[in-house]
Amino acid sequence: MNQSVNFDKKDGAHKQCVLLIIDGLGDLPNPELGGKTPLEAATTPVLDFMAGSGWCGLIDPIGPGKIPNTHSGTGILMGLVPEQAGHLNRGPVEAAGAGRKLANGDVALRANFATMERRADGFLVTDRRAGRITSDTQELAGLLADVDLGDGVRASLVSTDQHRGVLILSGRGLSAAVSDTDPGNSSMPARLNPCRAMEPEAKLTSSKINRFIDEAFRLLARHPVNIARMEAGKLPANGVITRGAGLQFEVDNALHKLGVEAAMISGCNTVLGLGHFFGFDVITDPRFSADIETDLDAKIAAARSALDSHDMVFVHVKAPDICSHDRQPLAKRDFLQRLDLAMEPLLKSDVIVAVGADHTTDSNSGFHTADPVPSLIWQPGTGSPDTALNFGEKACRNGIMGRQLSSEFLARILRLMGY
Repeated sequence: MNQSVNFDKKDGAHKQCVLLIIDGLGDLPNPELGGKTPLEAATTPVLDFMAGSGWCGLIDPIGPGKIPNTHSGTGILMGLVPEQAGHLNRGPVEAAGAGRKLANGDVALRANFATMERRADGFLVTDRRAGRITSDTQELAGLLADVDLGDGVRASLVSTDQHRGVLILSGRGLSAAVSDTDPGNSSMPARLNPCRAMEPEAKLTSSKINRFIDEAFRLLARHPVNIARMEAGKLPANGVITRGAGLQFEVDNALHKLGVEAAMISGCNTVLGLGHFFGFDVITDPRFSADIETDLDAKIAAARSALDSHDMVFVHVKAPDICSHDRQPLAKRDFLQRLDLAMEPLLKSDVIVAVGADHTTDSNSGFHTADPVPSLIWQPGTGSPDTALNFGEKACRNGIMGRQLSSEFLARILRLMGY
């Protein structure tokens, strides 16, 4: 590995950077891969070259021993001040990604279409993602676009990508101090959590969320889309589960303070929402999706084009995280090989290339973990590569960058860029 590391500015001009955020990149050894992680098992000559001729290490997205989520882990890599990560509620981020500007007092929640059953004591969630439904969600959401919940409170469900969406409550006297109804990544089936008020002033809001969930089930269960899905042997998207309630808020961003012109390329609504929050130029395309079918070549081409007018270009790739959640380590390995091949044009762009991730997702359990994630920084002309290096968790454990926080990783990149 190249041992001559210098992160100091070398001249008066700022260098450019493409930072790939590979969602759920980190993983744990998997028996289906002979005890290797998907990244270690993948054939990745481009990543190996960049790590071997640049610098690699491990990063803790929000802190050692802490389990990150997508919006906080990604947000810090995009310049979010770490101290504000706990105030970054998912609902408003999803609303921003969907292009919905919240009015004063509106409460937004991240929502999933789910498969549910009504029981005497409440609802049972049998699948949190309705079989990862990929079509007809706009039609289902249209049924819930304007629901009168009484007492002057109205609800609007907006479909974003796949099973994902955002629920917006409008009216007087609302509060975001409510609990999640989503049972989380527990084993399915699991009981739906009734929405509860965390503060006395949130009782109205919690009651309206519970009413919306009940009304959504009543309407969705008999919708032609779900009838057709069941006839085809698919899970119905007959329920809505919620989490991450929040109000509109302001956040600080380190890149803005430095005057860095940044762009975000993604097909994931959450990450697009972060880009809008931070004031980045958000670049989307129908070919960019939040699943394994996303057009990686198109994303890399868009990144190279965006370098014409931006100092820093973020490229977010969601699919590895999905593969891990679905416990498909071989699919994750194969996708990482596709991604590596698509990255090759970046070697010819004469810019710094960095790779990081928002969190580790274990393909054995399907859950996020607190394990640090592999990372690298490469710049053209850094010398002869260590040809024996295989970019992965083990190699990064002994990498020259050591172990650091995501905020420190970003600061290191910015110093190398000359800021």
